[in-house]
Parts: sequence; structure tokens; C-alpha cells
Amino acid sequence: MAAGTTCSEIFGTASSSTPAPVNSSAPAPSSSPAPTQSPVPSPAPVPAPAPVVPAPAPVVPAPAPVIPASAPVIPAPAPVIPAPAPVVPAPAPAAPAPKPVVSASPSTNPSNEQSTPISAPTPGVSAVYSGPASNFPPASAWQSFSALWALNLPALHVVDSDADIASIESSIQAISDDTNGLPYGPIDPRVILAVIMQESSGEATVGATNNGVSNPGLMQSHDGVGYDFSDPAGSIKQMIHDGVLGVLTPGGGDGLYNTTAEQNGSIWEGIRKYNSGSVDVTNLSNGLGSTSSYCSDIANRLMGAKNT
Repeated sequence: MAAGTTCSEIFGTASSSTPAPVNSSAPAPSSSPAPTQSPVPSPAPVPAPAPVVPAPAPVVPAPAPVIPASAPVIPAPAPVIPAPAPVVPAPAPAAPAPKPVVSASPSTNPSNEQSTPISAPTPGVSAVYSGPASNFPPASAWQSFSALWALNLPALHVVDSDADIASIESSIQAISDDTNGLPYGPIDPRVILAVIMQESSGEATVGATNNGVSNPGLMQSHDGVGYDFSDPAGSIKQMIHDGVLGVLTPGGGDGLYNTTAEQNGSIWEGIRKYNSGSVDVTNLSNGLGSTSSYCSDIANRLMGAKNT
């Protein structure tokens, strides 16, 4: 209470008047003193709520740095090293051509046989052949008849008519066929053509030479017939017959088949004897008074290196 304040001032002063009648029906007051009202306790202080601390954000690890994949390493291609050029051995020196073996039994015309062709030397550039027959090219190395005919055809057109050229070609084949079945036949049509070109340059009407013996064209046979203007085809065939199979009249000379047979089938020795009448078998370039290069010239013609 405040200082100087009395209880009567608080609760009031009791009146001196007669108290008010008491209701008899009301219960008598208890002799027990009224309970003293306990003071209302002050509410317990409510603690201030704890400040709301937000939950820490989850720690998100920083993404790993993206490292671009490296490009695949492609090895550099190995340098291309060219293969070394093959070592080509130097060609062995050419062995002498074997001596041709001529069968005594009938055989097929060699112009129809397939032989291994070789490259012909440049026309007009001739090799020199000499020594024995084994040093001369074998038939397997000669050019084909068709190739040789084509090579010589321009020269034939200079000196012969078309009709005579046709007769020369057909007669060569016919007379070669006539030597089939002979012991030392046949005489190759390529040889007949080469001898015709060697002896008379293919000219059917060439005049005969006479050194004591008449040698008319085409193969310049010994005392044979010459060109007959009244029978060109017949005389051409006879001239080739005389040159290959010999002149059958008295005093007539041997043909190429006869000289070859006398040399046991050696065509090269037979060619040498056809020109010179005798043979040095150790050196077919020994003309023995005749043309020393005769066999070598024929060889070049057969190889396609000579056409005039």
C-alpha cells in the first residue's frame, strides 16, 4: 500500500449503525474463518522461441569439370617404301641354234604349223651368220609365212602383175606340198619364198643369167624353164618346181630338195650347196667361188630382216 493509506480507506470504514437483519434462512456463517484467497501465480515466463535457423542448403558438390574427350590418336601411316625393282639377271649368252633334224617320215607342211613367233629385227638391219649350220636360226625362230609374204609383197608389186603375184603365192604352197612324203621333205614354203627373193627379187619375168649354164627366174634353176608370156601361171609354177625338185630334163641341175637330201636333211647345208654346188660344212659363209653371204642373207630373210 501507499504510505499514509489505511485499511479503512481501502476496504471502507465500518458503519456504526445497526446491522441489517440477517436472513434466518441463510446458513449460519461458519465459525471457521474464510479461507484466504491465494494470490494468482504469475504465469511462468514463456521462453522466446528459438530463432528459426534455416537448414543449411545441401552442399552440392561442384560438378566435375567437363574435360572433352581427346581425339583418338591415329598413328601416322607408315611411309610407303616402294618395293625394290626385281633384279633381272643378265641374259645368258645365246646358245648356238641346234642343227635342225629333218624326219625321214612324211610330215605336215610346216607353213600350217604354229611356231613361237619372235620379234623381227628392223627391216634392212641384218645380222651376220657364219660357221656351221648350228649357228643359223632354226625354223622355230623364223617368221610365219603370212608375215614374210606381207613383208615382201610391196617389192613384188613393183615387178609383177597382180595375176603373177597370185600365181607365185599359190605355186610356192603347191610345190612345198609336193615335197611332203619325200624322205627329206617337206621343203618349207618360207624357204622357197626367201630363195625366190634372193635369186630374182621375186620378178617372174626376169631374164636368165648364163655363166655357161642358163639360170632363168624365179629360183634361177639349172637349165630350167623361163617365163612364158603365153602361159604365165603355168610357167611360174614350173620355174618354182625346177628350183625345188630339180630340172628333170637331161643336163638339168638339182633343186633345193635334192641338195638338202644330199646333206642328210640339213636345210642350211642344202641352201649353201644350191648356190655354190659344194659345201664347207664348218663355215657356210665360205662361198667356194659363189656368194659368200648367201646363207646369211637367206637367214635374215627368214627372220624378217631383209625384204629386197
